[in-house]
Amino acid sequence: MKRRKVFILCIDAGSHDYLAASDIPNIRKLADAGFYKHADAVIPSVTNVNNVSIATGTFPETHGITTNYHVDRATGKGEFVEDNRFLLSPTLFEIAKATKFADKTALFVTKKKLLRMLETGADIAIAAEAPPPEYIQTVGPIEPIYSVEINWWLLRAVRETLRTHDPELVYCSTTDWVQHKYAPDADLSQQHLAELDSIIGDIIDDDPEREIYITADHGMLEKTTALDPGRVLTDHSIPASSIPIIKDRYVAHHSNLGGAAYVFLENSTDPPKAIETLLDTPGVEEAYSAEDAARTFRLHRERIGDIFVLADKTTVFGELEVSVESAAVRSHGSRHESYVPIIGYNSPWTATDFKYNVDIGRLFLESLR
Repeated sequence: MKRRKVFILCIDAGSHDYLAASDIPNIRKLADAGFYKHADAVIPSVTNVNNVSIATGTFPETHGITTNYHVDRATGKGEFVEDNRFLLSPTLFEIAKATKFADKTALFVTKKKLLRMLETGADIAIAAEAPPPEYIQTVGPIEPIYSVEINWWLLRAVRETLRTHDPELVYCSTTDWVQHKYAPDADLSQQHLAELDSIIGDIIDDDPEREIYITADHGMLEKTTALDPGRVLTDHSIPASSIPIIKDRYVAHHSNLGGAAYVFLENSTDPPKAIETLLDTPGVEEAYSAEDAARTFRLHRERIGDIFVLADKTTVFGELEVSVESAAVRSHGSRHESYVPIIGYNSPWTATDFKYNVDIGRLFLESLR
């Protein structure tokens, strides 16, 4: 019986507009031979939430990761979500090993935070930000985290591992510094994807029968206005604070400005008035109570704020010195960056089987039962 081998690639911010603007003949060949699906990302459309969803095959209501920055409601203490202490679901790697699907599994990410979150069950776990010495020898020297080259290094490391270790399950996630800084038609954006495509072509040539899925965790759009929902409410005599869901340590990407935020109210009776006030605020497109947000977006109820807000197409939320100010940043997090591709090659499924990027992991797990 032929051994099934699966490679899942999440191109961070690799949305339709970036793919359409670039010369990517190998990815297009995969789509032509398999399928190309316009699908949905998980909302909030940020890296942690979506990568964990794909790599566990579950929504945040199950795996528990709802943000890049968690606030403990009992203590008010906040901390970055960058390890598996917050993860409530097993990874694809764990289940693949437990069901005897895989003798060997591998995880490749650019950022160390994703490595620490998802590495359980992976026999090989590499972060391009801080790779082991043997990979530096075979793949090349460490590239800066804020560079286009680091994603190329990462995919070359994947190819090297596929050739030398041949793991049955591989998950790879790049980083989106390029898309945060450059639009789809910019030379560097196109160069970035063209080189990734070239390495993908090499991976296909090495093993044309490998099952391959390519998707994105979110898109990316230009933003012109920054808003602090907590300050907006406080200015309207509703004491509150807010945390942008995108908040992490990689501030050169996005300056901690993103299209979704959790609002924390000092008075537990204020949600209806606060939601009404926020919805009357230019730049706020949607606002939900915690209960409605958890139900609508399949979020973990105990790991979100009192209110969940989503921005319009040109607005981002942040922790500001004022309620509103001008911005010049490319970012994500809202519904407007939640539309992503799914490309499948040598897949047992068709495009109609997929609605969300998380379905890649979900369907894989169902096939192991």
